[in-house]
Amino acid sequence: MNILISGGTGLVGRALVPILQSQGHDVTILTTRKSMSGNTREGVRYIWWNPARHEFPAQEMEWADGIVHLAGYSVANRWTEENKKRMVASRVDSTEVLVQAALQAVRKPHWFISAGAIGYYPSSSDWQDEQAPMGSGFLADLCHHWEELSQPLETAGIRRIVLRIGVVLDRHEGALKQMLPLFRLGLGAPVGHGRQWMSWIHLHDLVRAIAHLATHPEARGIYNAVAPEPVTNRDFSKELARSLGRKGLLPPVPAFMLRLIFGEMSSMVLASQRISCDKLQHSGFVFQYPQLKEALNSLTSS
Repeated sequence: MNILISGGTGLVGRALVPILQSQGHDVTILTTRKSMSGNTREGVRYIWWNPARHEFPAQEMEWADGIVHLAGYSVANRWTEENKKRMVASRVDSTEVLVQAALQAVRKPHWFISAGAIGYYPSSSDWQDEQAPMGSGFLADLCHHWEELSQPLETAGIRRIVLRIGVVLDRHEGALKQMLPLFRLGLGAPVGHGRQWMSWIHLHDLVRAIAHLATHPEARGIYNAVAPEPVTNRDFSKELARSLGRKGLLPPVPAFMLRLIFGEMSSMVLASQRISCDKLQHSGFVFQYPQLKEALNSLTSS
């Protein structure tokens, strides 16, 4: 298949491209760097676009059999009003551009996979599947709006999949990278009361899940991209310390301190989200890292 990727140079995109290539697919990455446009590196084409100005090479949509939409300013940046506007605009603009191009194409893509987040759900210690209600607050509103923008694709007969992604574990980027230095020094600690649930996924399983759903024509709709066994924040901290050969943890970091330091953004680590991946597993997907111990061992062993 011919696959067009937005956000292809980010954490998930970089890991996804070689998986797709190994399966025989041709990959083109949309880039906002004009100097990269028209280049081919390691078998990947780069094509320029400017989603902020709704500029897109329409002919590329005629080429694509499928689209993986990963672009968006990271919500892990501090939630200032300026950054929040950028988080919203980067998702709205890029999704609108891709959706409109797909709808207007004479030869429409067969499928469209868009990244989302489990921040859609409310904070709860109960299991939540794809039918659970929407939460409240900035992140839930952002996720909901982001998902709704691609809804028109279904009416046009384009298979639409939205992945609500949990905490992605990778040693080079993301939450784990930020935690590793402190835990290696024996300074790791739970946050808040530590009983809040964390729904996580190993990066390798996430990109495998994307490739799996892309190639299964019956897959459509919302899928939670999380491992089968969520853990509490305290248990995650204990397991991470163990994987690094550290025996103890410092006392929990109080919730009020996190709110003072990070403000509204602290909700990302204080919220409890116990998310089910049953729908993904029922599609035939098999996790390589279903349990946290194996996942962390693979990421901290070297």
